[in-house]
Amino acid sequence: MHEFLNIKLIAMISLIGIGYFVVIIIAMHKLRPDYNFRSRYISEYAVGKYGQLAASSFVIYGLSILGIYLCLQTIMPVNARSNIGLILMAIWGVAKVIAGFFNSDLKTEQMSRHGIVHSITANIGVVASVICTIFLSIGFALNERTQSIALVTLIIGLVALILVVLLFLGLIGDMGLKYHHNVSGIFLSLHKLTGLTERLLLGVSVIWLAILVNFITH
Repeated sequence: MHEFLNIKLIAMISLIGIGYFVVIIIAMHKLRPDYNFRSRYISEYAVGKYGQLAASSFVIYGLSILGIYLCLQTIMPVNARSNIGLILMAIWGVAKVIAGFFNSDLKTEQMSRHGIVHSITANIGVVASVICTIFLSIGFALNERTQSIALVTLIIGLVALILVVLLFLGLIGDMGLKYHHNVSGIFLSLHKLTGLTERLLLGVSVIWLAILVNFITH
C-alpha cells in the first residue's frame, strides 16, 4: 500500500487542513463577538451568521485527522502501533466530520434532533481523541524510531485527559441548567468555563497532531 501513497504529501495536506480549521476558529472569535469564548462552545459558531464557514472547518478538521491516521497506519512499525489507538483516531476523525454536518443547539436551548446527533458524535470524538493520544503515545515508546516523540505526546495526552474531565463536568452543569435543575459547586463553576476548556483541549490536540505530521514528514 505504501508505494501507492505519497505519505508526506497527505500529511502536509492534513496539516494545511488543520491550519485552516484553526484560522477559521480564530476568525470566528472576531466575527461573532456576541459569543463569550469562556462559556460558549466552538460548535455554536456553526449556528447563525457565518455558520457554513465554521461548519466547513469542522469537516475539514475531521478529514485532516483521517489523513494523519492513514499516514500512521501506513508507515508505523508494527511494534510501535497501537491498534486501539489507531482505531480510536479513525473514530475521532469520522466523528468530527459527522458533527460538522449537524448543527449544535445553542447553549441555552433545549436539545433538538440535529443537536442530539451533533452532541453524541462530538462527545464520541472527544473521548476517542484523548484515549487515542494516550494509547498511541504508549505505542510510540515501544520502538526506537518513535521514542523521540513518545514522552511529549504522552504528556500532551495526559493534559488532554484532565481537560476532558473538566469539560464533561462543565457539560453536566450545562445540561442541568438547560433543563432547569439546580446546579451548584464545581458544576456551576465549570459550566461558565466550558468554552475556554474546550479551546484549551483543541489547542493541545492540534499540537499533538502537528507533532505527528512533523514526525511523518521527516
